[in-house]
Amino acid sequence: MVVRRRRKKNKLRGQRTHGGGGTKNRRGAGSRGGVGKAGSHKHKFSKYYVDFGTKRKLKARKSEKTISLAYINDNIEKWLANGKAKKDGSIIVIDGKVLKIGKVLGNGIITHKIKIKNANASKVAEEKIQKAGGIVSIEEHSESEDEEEEMDETEEENEEGEAEN
Repeated sequence: MVVRRRRKKNKLRGQRTHGGGGTKNRRGAGSRGGVGKAGSHKHKFSKYYVDFGTKRKLKARKSEKTISLAYINDNIEKWLANGKAKKDGSIIVIDGKVLKIGKVLGNGIITHKIKIKNANASKVAEEKIQKAGGIVSIEEHSESEDEEEEMDETEEENEEGEAEN
């Protein structure tokens, strides 16, 4: 047979302080030894000693850089020699992933026909590249874009199925 026991707080009903001693006890943060981690190196050491000496690792940021058209114009011959840029007919193809370029800014003059892919470009930079006979295309393909395309395809199939019915 199950033994029925009263909970402690129900046992203490009618007792003015519920077993907390005098009326001034259990008052404020002093009764618990301070607020938060106060005393973690003193009287609350046994509660917090596990955390001491551990460092939180920060997430690494992407190391993409912004470059100007003047910088591209100055270094394009070197990139062609190193194989970091490729020549496709009369157009020189610069891949943002290979050179770790995040964005191209419009400062400077470009004298070559270039195609920039996998990197963003400012409006001024796009205009200057197009005036020189070049192209700016962002071909970077992420997993979320793949998922969106799959969702669009399934929605189109569902709409076609509904149209047939």
